[in-house]
Amino acid sequence: MGRERVTRTVEGADCVLALGEFMTDINMGIYTARLDTSRTINATSQRISIGYHHFEEILLRDFMEGLLKGALGSRRKISRASQRELRPFRPQLRRPLTVRRFWARINECLDENTVVICDPGDSLFGGADLAIHRRSEFVSPAYYTSMGFAVPAAIGAQINKLKLRPMVFVGDGAFQMTGQELSTVVRYGLNPIVFVLNNKGYTTERFILDGPYNDIHDWAYHRWPEIVRAGWGCEAHTEGDLEKALAHALNDKESFSIINVHLDPFDRSEALARLGKRIHSQVAFAPTREKLE
Repeated sequence: MGRERVTRTVEGADCVLALGEFMTDINMGIYTARLDTSRTINATSQRISIGYHHFEEILLRDFMEGLLKGALGSRRKISRASQRELRPFRPQLRRPLTVRRFWARINECLDENTVVICDPGDSLFGGADLAIHRRSEFVSPAYYTSMGFAVPAAIGAQINKLKLRPMVFVGDGAFQMTGQELSTVVRYGLNPIVFVLNNKGYTTERFILDGPYNDIHDWAYHRWPEIVRAGWGCEAHTEGDLEKALAHALNDKESFSIINVHLDPFDRSEALARLGKRIHSQVAFAPTREKLE
């Protein structure tokens, strides 16, 4: 799901050094990544693998300290994939919201006092292209990809560092699993800004294999403040709606804000588009949406 230039840089390297990295279906792009094992050093808490040779009972810390002491050869600089230039966002007030424009606008809201928390799915794929300003400012369960992570995680993140305000991105399907933790948010007086990316279903699955099983019942997510008797909520259909919502949410620091972001069911982030294209050919035949309906 990575950008093409970054993928070429990593896969074409003469040596890929992976420290503490467990190779899973997610960080390997549903196993579409092409890493040459003979040119890979993979060091984890369990063992060290150098090429096709495995060395057990070597501590990761000891291995890293050995690397720092070792003569690792040339220090010549190599060209790295540059970050894309961020252009100033100019809202078109009546324009319906799209995923790409949504993330472009969010990029301008982040500062050193924000911690970004993304649920798995297109919330994570879209959020991965955000410009993060400090270390440990981006939190997501990218290893286990456990849906329903983001809202509860906002509680832990803010209690850990009260000066950081969580900006939470969660799909409608994931919110329906654990969104009720907004009650705990209120109990402890926290103030995250929660964006529910509402596309009426499971977007990632739609782009792998579509069918009515990917659709879910639509909730009035913005009305959760009525249930927990605190907070503020609104809907955002257009870029103008999003501007108003952001203005209110960023200034209202007394409690949480929840913004019901309405998106087209088949809109998706650039990363998800790349992922769907690369793994579509690996999915076995199954009945189409039309046949099931």
